[in-house]
Amino acid sequence: MMQARIKIMKRGTQNGGSNPSADPVCKSERERERETVDTVKAWIADWHERKRSMQTAADSIIRSIGARGEGPTKRLPELI
Repeated sequence: MMQARIKIMKRGTQNGGSNPSADPVCKSERERERETVDTVKAWIADWHERKRSMQTAADSIIRSIGARGEGPTKRLPELI
């Protein structure tokens, strides 16, 4: 059975195999956690921004429907 693979090469690197032990950048556990937290915070901020824009769009649609409607509703007489 043949398995498809995609190999991602950074610009400026050699086409040979990568040697993870030769990688000079070793991140500490704390740095990896910090990056994960920053990524999740960015996702949440994006989600909030999308939610706000969707709410604004929905409000605009509702206002435009109301503007085309029959005008203001009549007030019902108060019951005693």
